[in-house]
Amino acid sequence: MTKYLWIAEKKTLAEAVAKVLPGTLADHGTHLVKGEHAFVALSGHAFEQATPDHYLGNDVPTAASGRKVWRAVDLPVVPDRWVIFPMEKNAARLAKLAELLRTCEVVYNLGDPGAEGQLLVDEALHFYGNTKPVKRVLVNDYNESRVRQAVAGARDNNEAKFQGWYRWALARSHYDWLVGFNGTRAMTLRGRELGYDGLLPVGSVQTPLLYIWVERDKLIESFKPIPYFTLSASVAHANGTFRASWKPAEDQAGLDEEGRLTDAAVAGALTARLTGKPGQITAYAKTKKRELAPLPMSLNELQIEGFKHFGYSGAEVLKAAQELYSTYQVTTYPRSENRYLSQAAHADAPRVMAAVFKVRPDLAGLAGVLDASRKSAAFDDAKMEGQDHHGVIPAVPEAAVDPKGWTEAERNVYDLIVRSYLAQFAAPYEFMHTVVGLDVDGEKFAATGKTPVAEGWKAVYAEVVDEDADAADTRADDKQTLPTMAQGDAVKCTKCESTSRKTTPPPRFDEAMALAAMANIYKFVDDPEARMRLKLGTVEDSADAGEGVGVGIGTPATRSSITADLRARKLVIPVKEGSKKEMTSPAARTLIEALPMSVKEPARAGIFKATLDKVASGELSYEAFIGQTVEWVTDVVAQARTATMKLPLAAGVTLCPKCKSGVLRRKEGEKGAYWYCGNWNHETDKCDARFQDAGGKPLTTDIPCPTCKEGHLRRKVGANGAYWFCSNWNREPNKCEAKFEDKAGRPDTAPKPVYRCPTCKEGALRSIKGKTGPFWGCSRYEQGCKATFPDKAGKPDTAPKPVYKCTKCKVGELRSIPGPKGAFWGCTRFKEGCKATFPDKAGKPDLAAKPRTPA
Repeated sequence: MTKYLWIAEKKTLAEAVAKVLPGTLADHGTHLVKGEHAFVALSGHAFEQATPDHYLGNDVPTAASGRKVWRAVDLPVVPDRWVIFPMEKNAARLAKLAELLRTCEVVYNLGDPGAEGQLLVDEALHFYGNTKPVKRVLVNDYNESRVRQAVAGARDNNEAKFQGWYRWALARSHYDWLVGFNGTRAMTLRGRELGYDGLLPVGSVQTPLLYIWVERDKLIESFKPIPYFTLSASVAHANGTFRASWKPAEDQAGLDEEGRLTDAAVAGALTARLTGKPGQITAYAKTKKRELAPLPMSLNELQIEGFKHFGYSGAEVLKAAQELYSTYQVTTYPRSENRYLSQAAHADAPRVMAAVFKVRPDLAGLAGVLDASRKSAAFDDAKMEGQDHHGVIPAVPEAAVDPKGWTEAERNVYDLIVRSYLAQFAAPYEFMHTVVGLDVDGEKFAATGKTPVAEGWKAVYAEVVDEDADAADTRADDKQTLPTMAQGDAVKCTKCESTSRKTTPPPRFDEAMALAAMANIYKFVDDPEARMRLKLGTVEDSADAGEGVGVGIGTPATRSSITADLRARKLVIPVKEGSKKEMTSPAARTLIEALPMSVKEPARAGIFKATLDKVASGELSYEAFIGQTVEWVTDVVAQARTATMKLPLAAGVTLCPKCKSGVLRRKEGEKGAYWYCGNWNHETDKCDARFQDAGGKPLTTDIPCPTCKEGHLRRKVGANGAYWFCSNWNREPNKCEAKFEDKAGRPDTAPKPVYRCPTCKEGALRSIKGKTGPFWGCSRYEQGCKATFPDKAGKPDTAPKPVYKCTKCKVGELRSIPGPKGAFWGCTRFKEGCKATFPDKAGKPDLAAKPRTPA
């Protein structure tokens, strides 16, 4: 019988805990059992929030898809009571969970040690109405000793800290729902009103990122380069030659506000004056420095490095890392935002290194530069406190693996993870750093040099050249080896040169920069207080601590999907075909311009997080937080209803030529179809424009009558089809009876050839639509001319026809008559009693045939 039920966030976590408990482990598919302990792994969130359709009334019409139609009148959608549904893919597992909750005695919440992990287990307990006591176990390191400590330190799940986590995550998820669904629908519906048929997404993470991207693009596109000059000298010393850079004095003439030399004449004068002049060493310092290895990878660093080295998208890196973890079991959990490891993990180093060299024997040669007893700054229990996971590192697989069967991306991502881990056990990179100051004819120059002493951890990365080798030109001299010298030594400036340069704009964003921006959102915030709020919790930059990472937006697992979604929706596009650099599209820029600043400003992420922290601490109630959010979202929806956007129009959509912002809509009226402006009821840009319908399209320009030159043509559908007439048709005294045929929704006003009637010599022939096809008749029909002519390719066939006398009555003439079974010939004296007919033979009457008389 199951006495203890463990609800884990993922199966590997359940297995790690089961490993330290007594008994034999059995896997039943939906759950694991070991002695009196049963484990159900939720594999992340097992429930999903109801969509707006669930909360909207049944009076809302449905589309062909069965989903309810989006309408501005229904916004904002605000649930009275939030509803979640079990995900269909988890049905069997959740059914077993419900069964075990009824029979167990104690429940253990084995979610990851953080707000999200707390929520995903607690929401399952709430959904099934659990009344059993619940313990909370915090495992962020799968090292066996650490897991035992966590199990032994189980705490009450109702502790204020854990319930604070729950409220934090619940409030965040409901905030995202309210902002995402309502903001996206409001902006998309407004876009449709303006003729854009695409989705205009709004989200608490995607929107600030897009705003940052748009601002970067605008800065680049409005950037105006500033020309300036740099001066460098070739300096001769008794022990060798080196290069030094000129350092202008504060009162130097020709400098701009940024301290750049912009005056070409001053630059020329300095180079001419200093060349060949003697000088003196005013400062000389040579110190030995060391640089420690970078910390192990978090997912964010892994994705950035994957892009930089191999051009992989964040999604591709995550997919490869997930396979390495779940399928091959050669790495730890990849969706980590932490770069640190526990002290206990250090004891596993020999075993992990052996596993790495077994999977990658080509790296065994590095063993000589590694020391498993060396403990880098990465192994720090203090940095593990409150963290969901540790850094992404290699793991010891349960079975032998062969990387030859992996994809190229999997092999490359494994290589990145392995090298960042092995570097923790290598010596620091050591180098001599030399700084020189000199004076030449009263002008100050400086030179620096870096000389490697010991490769240390750089050997693990197969890097001999310093990381800054490709840095800006102003630091290029740092690579030179400087001769030995001393303060007071004499030198000579053998040549002074000026180089013309221009300031450059910041670079376009790419995948790596977008991921870094989300992880360090504070760098894009101007407000000092909000900036500091977002920066709280970062690691201070130092040689011992590694590079700090600011509090970001999104999570490591979702950031790559956000950039992928921006691309899929064409909100972000390549700068040019095949380029990894990307820019925002016109639709993205219009969306960002139309959104209120409170929705898109990155600083709001800081305010949002601070507010969530108050919810967690109890300083602000969940209900008050949601009330504030609803009030804000309601304002966003209201602003969206009148937002001005310059969006690309959908095919077949026409902007109102009167107000230039509304979209023309077609409507069937009592007198036929017409078009009106979509802004007819707009609060601020009301427009009453109307246009006639022309073949299903709005006629937005007047067509002057080519006959009277005063009226305008109007379209009308008559008994014989559409035609056009002059608006002066009933206006006296300038009445105009001009009429024109309709041609694809436009009047056919092209001059028509006049065909004189060859019979009466006065009338003009007109095309007439007959029952069996068009023919031509005389315009003087009412005056007695009954002449008709067949149609031939749109023209009257007036060519003289041979006369065929009727062989029966000997008086009448035969005429070709189209019949249901083909043409035949009949006598013109039909009314006088001659009913004779003859078959048609190659366009002529077959007079050899016996005439037939209709019954």
